[in-house]
Amino acid sequence: MKKLTLILAVMLFWGCSHAQDEDAAKEAVAAEAKEVIAETVDSAKEQATAQVKQTLNAEYQPGIHYQVINPAWDTGKEDKVVVYEFFGYLCPHCATFEPYMKKLQTELPAEAELVRVPVVFYPQWKPYAQAYYTFEAMGLVDQAHEGMFNAIHQHKKQFRTIEEIAVWVASSYGVDKDKFLSTAKSFMVDGQIRKGMQMMQAMGVSSTPTLITNGKFTPNAKSLKSRNDLIEVTDYLVDLEIENMGLNK
Repeated sequence: MKKLTLILAVMLFWGCSHAQDEDAAKEAVAAEAKEVIAETVDSAKEQATAQVKQTLNAEYQPGIHYQVINPAWDTGKEDKVVVYEFFGYLCPHCATFEPYMKKLQTELPAEAELVRVPVVFYPQWKPYAQAYYTFEAMGLVDQAHEGMFNAIHQHKKQFRTIEEIAVWVASSYGVDKDKFLSTAKSFMVDGQIRKGMQMMQAMGVSSTPTLITNGKFTPNAKSLKSRNDLIEVTDYLVDLEIENMGLNK
């Protein structure tokens, strides 16, 4: 307001000035007005951001609706919020949760991404972890990920080895069986499995499915009423981390 008063005063003064000074006076007034407008816009943005933070903080509370992981897992990404899904193909809960995961993945903003981590709780789970990372390497996730769940839990197929999985993948999706096997048994996939186990232990994952946002937060399933609530809390945590990381500017 002080600046606006000053502008008006200057305008009155310059209105009585000599003609040769009028152009310079008008330019000065215009520049001052632009500065005032810019400051007003910045102030409005700050107020809006504060309101968003207040709304987010009021909706869900740590220790009640979600747990804080300490120490947090370093995702290694500064430009993305990472949502980890720890899952297992043999887990019936993961199979029935898959439609909710598809919904979550579809709704994730551009500043976030989904990373699936197949866990190996038991030795018989390892071939399935090999299969998932091979799906990723061969560009088959969109087809074979849901297909694997359906094969096991709807069609009651039983795969005891990665070789048996390779036969099914080759017949179902037309890929080369030997290429699938060589990828599944590669050092790269073995390294991914070992890293997944390290992540599982570091973030305290003891059941599947488990969702963890940015290596920091996980929904508290015991206090939530439904699977939709799990997704909504995860959406909230994603928005919170986008705000905290300044990715929405």
